[in-house]
Amino acid sequence: MYLSIKLKDAFLKYIEFIFQEAVHGGYLTALGAPALVLTTIILTNSKINIPLLIISYLLPLIVYSFDYMRDLDKDNETNLERSNHLYKKKKYYPVILFAYAVLLLTLLLLYTNFKLILFIILITIGGLLYATALKGLTKKIPIFKNIYTVLTWSLGGTLFVSLFYSITFSLSFLIVFIFINFKGMINAIFFDFKDHLADSKEGLKTLPVLLGKKGALQLLHVLNFVAFIPLIIGIYLKILPLISLVLIIFFFYSFYYLRMAQNPKNQDIWVKLGSIADFEFIFWPIILITSLMFIKLI
Repeated sequence: MYLSIKLKDAFLKYIEFIFQEAVHGGYLTALGAPALVLTTIILTNSKINIPLLIISYLLPLIVYSFDYMRDLDKDNETNLERSNHLYKKKKYYPVILFAYAVLLLTLLLLYTNFKLILFIILITIGGLLYATALKGLTKKIPIFKNIYTVLTWSLGGTLFVSLFYSITFSLSFLIVFIFINFKGMINAIFFDFKDHLADSKEGLKTLPVLLGKKGALQLLHVLNFVAFIPLIIGIYLKILPLISLVLIIFFFYSFYYLRMAQNPKNQDIWVKLGSIADFEFIFWPIILITSLMFIKLI
């Protein structure tokens, strides 16, 4: 009986560690990149390719892992739970990052072309450059961090598909690119609310610091509405498939967490709302694929 209890406790601790690693190690957050790529594939009627999705997952995972380790001290003030977890594996990070890089390089050499490899090299360097050298520009240029980050995500989400299949960057790709930019900007700025006190101390010109909480939230509501205008135009002009219409669900999804952010009771609420915001992009292809399957059934 005692041994059974010990085994059960050990198993529960192991499950808890896996969960903490998935949440705080960047694994769930990095799913946003392949989700954007898969969404672009569906909306532009391109072919799904598994190696491409894995590559698009590894890139942000490498950048996030590198960035999280650099911000461990800052996390002590804004996200103590993540900081405590990451400190446990701090000494293993060089090995982990090396393993990610080897796997990424192998997939690139086996499955991609020169244009995509060059683009990936540039976008990866850009991500690492921001984490090391360009982050301080947010002290001089308003919302520079958000613009830089979102542009990287939206370029990756659309150009990955275009370059992989050697498809011309047509109007359908441009509309998806604009849509991702607007929605990505909402997501990126939303995460600045949680850190706005620390950002203010550092002199970073994020939107919550510049406009205050209320003003920034109002602007995000406007962006949430505007984001769907190019999507609707694309559907009306038959540039995008009719199935794209189901993404309007995410107007209400974003509206919900923005509304809840107006009067959060404590810091834990911000963490939960942040998770909800992050999961939005992961749900995009899930909703699209589910809708396509439902249409085929009827």
